[in-house]
Amino acid sequence: MEVAITFLRRGAPACAARTLTSVTNAQIAARLGEIAALMEFDDEPFFKIKAYERAMRSLEDAETPARELLAAHTLTELPGVGAAIAKKIDEIDRTGTCPYLDELRGKFPPTILELLRVPGVGAKTAVSLFRDLGVTGIADLRRVVDDGSISKLPRLGAKGIENLRAALAQLQERTKRMRLGDAWPLAQAIVAALAESGLAKNVTVAGSARRMEPTVGDLDIICTSSRGAAALEFFTKLPQAERIVGRGETKATIWASPGISVDCRVVPHKYLGNLLQHFTGNKAHNVLLREYAKARGLKVSEYGIEDVESGKVRAMKTEEEVYEALGMQYIPPELRVGLDEIERARARTLPELISLDDIRGDLHAHTTWSDGSRSIEEMARASAERKRTYLSISDHSPGRAVAHGLDEKRLAEQMAEIRSVRDKYGVHLLCSSEVDIRADGTLDWPDKTLAKLDIVVASIHSAFSRSKDEQTQRLLKAIRNPYVNIIGHPTGAQIEKRAGYEFDTDAVFRAAAETGTALEINSNPMRLDLNASLARRAKELGCTIAIDTDAHGIDWLDHMFYGVGTARKAGLTKADVLNARPLAGVLDFVKRKRPIR
Repeated sequence: MEVAITFLRRGAPACAARTLTSVTNAQIAARLGEIAALMEFDDEPFFKIKAYERAMRSLEDAETPARELLAAHTLTELPGVGAAIAKKIDEIDRTGTCPYLDELRGKFPPTILELLRVPGVGAKTAVSLFRDLGVTGIADLRRVVDDGSISKLPRLGAKGIENLRAALAQLQERTKRMRLGDAWPLAQAIVAALAESGLAKNVTVAGSARRMEPTVGDLDIICTSSRGAAALEFFTKLPQAERIVGRGETKATIWASPGISVDCRVVPHKYLGNLLQHFTGNKAHNVLLREYAKARGLKVSEYGIEDVESGKVRAMKTEEEVYEALGMQYIPPELRVGLDEIERARARTLPELISLDDIRGDLHAHTTWSDGSRSIEEMARASAERKRTYLSISDHSPGRAVAHGLDEKRLAEQMAEIRSVRDKYGVHLLCSSEVDIRADGTLDWPDKTLAKLDIVVASIHSAFSRSKDEQTQRLLKAIRNPYVNIIGHPTGAQIEKRAGYEFDTDAVFRAAAETGTALEINSNPMRLDLNASLARRAKELGCTIAIDTDAHGIDWLDHMFYGVGTARKAGLTKADVLNARPLAGVLDFVKRKRPIR
């Protein structure tokens, strides 16, 4: 089995990658995840299911391939990987499956795991649907909803059924899209392969992925070459290509694993700037740009800027030259969405956007003390490797029992451990907690406990179905607590899975600005919450933004790339971002909100 593995270089403008040929840890982890999901249907004990889920996260996070860990007899040193699971990993690594997975697959219809793709359907609901109603997949689920037999399902009331009906409609209408966090590594693996082939130069991702859209419908790869036909031939034979969809003189299209269309366009070197500009902006941006050019007697295309009167065409090697030729400031890719960017570029008032290099630290991360896969020291060491100067250890509060939330005793023990290794790796560790905001707006820790922490992240993890007004008041109450410094993943949305809860965004954002409470852009590519449009509005209302990874393992620390991309899309600058400040600036931000003692 040959699979491309992608390693992102921190700070590289295009997140350049190198590709190796091997079985990926991610692919083995996916099999462990499938085992865990099927164990739910097989009525296995909760602790066994959680063991597989934890092993899955550990393997996803492991920097060393499973095969090397097996050879060194160190696989069981990964959190959650005992001897029994290690044996299954060995079997999966060698054969792509294992007897236990095959046994579980044999017990259930092959469509059973489709149920978990429906927004709002968790493992317990899926198991009830299967056991009580014989629902074996999405088609069955639509049937029992349509004929009303879904009402027989225990614990699912009229509101739940209505939510399920809406989720199925959303699933049916939604065009298949891929989350940016899945699409970007695939795109970079293709970019790296083309660049290393020697057949193409200036290989770059364009389109919606370059704009850092949270989901993409397809991928666009741009390159230049004096051997265009050979470059396209190489592209169509990449390991990721399941089939060739189309092939021409300057463009080829493949259907790539794990299920997305990829275009590769090749032009002579002198047209690179025009081509990249044309295939990066969205439709609205390009229409506005063409109208702007037309009013000045110009015509813009991927092959240059034409003076309509004279017929003379100017080709540009860089995008900067394209925008300069049109008499405007360079527009960063993330802003090319058809809002106000062209008018601001004309006036040369576009801001200098936040960059990955501006990030000093991370204010939301988890460890093995709750539901993370790595220890405090491992997370500190990994943060140091990423040139961060501080890291907030923000494990869960007691209300998150499913995430092994800390009680008072364990929190005190954890704080002692954090302080004992605080600056050991050159990263200053902050004692923190991700504190649950309860349904009534109170917090999972009393103020006397919160006062002991260096910084506090408060998040909603439950009671999503409360009314808009109730959720607004819930958030406002948390924001007004003098010890709450950051509201984590403020809308609760998960991309392609759930919309999140409703609240009065302007009222909450104004309160956050007035009280000195930061709002988070959660960099997990499953969340990217706040999204760019809400982060832009938060900036307009004077809010401070924290771009955090919510890391549950080492690789998650690299998700900062997606959070920064979202912030750039929102038009944020270094001055808008809390963790672009030095540690002293973060501590001063916390101090200014807390009561004077």
